[in-house]
Amino acid sequence: MDIISNDMNKTNIKAEVSDTWLRAFIAATRCGSFSAAANSLGVGQSAITHSVARLEKALGVRLFIRTSEGILPTASGASLFERVSQPFVEIDKAVDLARPNQDDPIVTLSVSTSLATYWLMQRLAKYKREHPAVHLRIITRDTDSSVGNDDADLWIPLGNVDRPDLVATRFCDEEVGAVAAPAVAEQFNENGLESLSKARLINLEQRFSARFSWQMWFEHNNIEVANLDMAYESNDYSLVLQAAVDGEGVAIGWTHLVADLLNAGKLVRIGGTIRTQNPFQILYRKGLSLNEASSSVLAWITKQGHETLSVD
Repeated sequence: MDIISNDMNKTNIKAEVSDTWLRAFIAATRCGSFSAAANSLGVGQSAITHSVARLEKALGVRLFIRTSEGILPTASGASLFERVSQPFVEIDKAVDLARPNQDDPIVTLSVSTSLATYWLMQRLAKYKREHPAVHLRIITRDTDSSVGNDDADLWIPLGNVDRPDLVATRFCDEEVGAVAAPAVAEQFNENGLESLSKARLINLEQRFSARFSWQMWFEHNNIEVANLDMAYESNDYSLVLQAAVDGEGVAIGWTHLVADLLNAGKLVRIGGTIRTQNPFQILYRKGLSLNEASSSVLAWITKQGHETLSVD
């Protein structure tokens, strides 16, 4: 057990523990910082700090290790979180179900701007026809820092998010290939893949757990290149794809995002595709039983993601 101090050793282990302290502790564990926990609960950071300190004193154990990047639960903290987080989830769920005069169920889905623009928007009307009673709320995030920390019910992260408090299910495989506007792609398809070593490349600056890169593409195709000519760089994949459509250069195209652009003839593949062992995931909170509305969104997105690659 992680003892804080001699003072805490003298603490009455049967001291009353406030549920407010426990909620602050749960939020801090999920968010990884006191400030993010405060935002999630709508209180000041000092309230979280004081609640956690009082809980540590009441229990006589240290619950967090403070680091320069945030906080990490100790062994005692992780054990406590595992035991107390689920009851609070059930309590909140029961309270929500007890509220009278609820409107149509709302499901909040957090996705990247590019996924919303190039994949989701074209399919929303179909979902609404099939599930008219569910109100699907979309929020866009182009980093993964808010995954599991905001008020969304489901998240499709950009990179790999591995957290013990979240459950991951497959959205779609990661399949990539070089893509460009038809006039740009034609010359490289005629001259062979090695000619791409001298191409004007459009690069995505990845502000998350990095996925596929141009360097990985050249290595996969056994093409040696000394210096990559990055004609355009952006941390917004929507802008990367628009630059490719406008003929500014060659981009890496994730199949589920570029499929509609390929079918419309706005982009053309250069060479074949590469399917990695790093699928995209849909995440939801562990221990929280998905209601019928959230389950329908999860099942629908999974089916649509599979179909996107199957028909390509």
